[in-house]
Amino acid sequence: MSAAGPEAVIARDAVQRAAEFVAARSAAVLVVSDLNTRGAVGERVVDALGRIGVEAGEHVFDVRSGLHAGIPEAEAVRSDAVAIGRPLLIAAGSGVITDIVRYAAERAELEFVSVPSAASMDGYASSVAAMQIDGVKVTTPARGPAAIFADPRIAAAAPAELTRAGIGDLLAKATARVDWLAAHLMYGEPFSPEAAALVDRPLAFAASNVGAILAGGEDAAAELLRGLIQSGIAIARNGNSRPASGCEHHASHFWDLLAAHGRREYASHGLQVGYATRFAMRLQRFAFGGAVAKLVSPVAVADPLGADAVGWLGEPTAEIVAAVAEKQRFCASLGRWPRDPAAWDAVRGQLAPALALFDGVQRALDEAGIPDGPGYLGVDARTLEATFRYAGRLRARYTVIDFLEGQRMLDRALEAALC
Repeated sequence: MSAAGPEAVIARDAVQRAAEFVAARSAAVLVVSDLNTRGAVGERVVDALGRIGVEAGEHVFDVRSGLHAGIPEAEAVRSDAVAIGRPLLIAAGSGVITDIVRYAAERAELEFVSVPSAASMDGYASSVAAMQIDGVKVTTPARGPAAIFADPRIAAAAPAELTRAGIGDLLAKATARVDWLAAHLMYGEPFSPEAAALVDRPLAFAASNVGAILAGGEDAAAELLRGLIQSGIAIARNGNSRPASGCEHHASHFWDLLAAHGRREYASHGLQVGYATRFAMRLQRFAFGGAVAKLVSPVAVADPLGADAVGWLGEPTAEIVAAVAEKQRFCASLGRWPRDPAAWDAVRGQLAPALALFDGVQRALDEAGIPDGPGYLGVDARTLEATFRYAGRLRARYTVIDFLEGQRMLDRALEAALC
């Protein structure tokens, strides 16, 4: 993958062009799918390769639901790849299949090509994988795709829930941007205007075109795919997921952890982050829109893995302990922390344009059928409060939650946001 991102083809003949691209680069090919995505796109890829004389191997996960991007799944793909002679891998699917393949490709030092089955998430172009390890989602460096070939007719025909998930994933960039920019302005975390700008157009499209997207039109599906791929390119260029992921993504990872512990059912990542964006916007408005009139020097959380936190998170794994320690180190270096009221006003002024997008995002979430209030996706009021109190402790990344905790105002903000 080049610095500009992978080649991305969004066209009706994308599957055939994927086959030709792959055949020109490798004599050995392994197509990876599950039972659903094989029917949606995997069989078409295998057939297209066959028509040009390439006999592809297949690794088909024998499930229609419940597949996770875990180390055993990636190792199974890597093992098949080694057995057939270091092939080029094809991820024929959406989020989970793509993360499994990109992780396996990185470990085996192989190229892979993405052929999406739905416009459901923004990770197609990404060079990181969200892997589930001991129930915890861990974002780890992985292999970016050599190219992406997406047929918008396939995306338009995907189940509506997958398309709504893609919309939710793009709308979540609104709060991810605020978290990233706030960390830059107050703590000096590096911020890339260029990477952030790559997400602006996809966010604006999703906020203004929900009806057209859900109507199943080919053109709208193509634009949604283009936006999701562009968001992934922003991640790849930045070297981490900061342009596209903030506290709303932490909430989704927390809900995945609860599901891994049997406390709720798994749900789509895009729907989860879209739902979490509802509450993240309220917290960010509280924090940066006027409720915090005067700053104090931030106070560190005394016991980030105390009894109540562990009651929700489970006994800390090595990854959790490392993430907590890294965040504590980050928050201990005050960087550009605003030292006086004028500096704090300047920070809020720079955040105001990003907050101004929230009304449009709220309307789009309404139109997408991603509701407000407790109860959606099996997340009750008690779980919502725990989510925005503890989810960020799993990530070495500064968000509005850390800001509010440091100002001793998280309780008030949660009461306002979750009432």
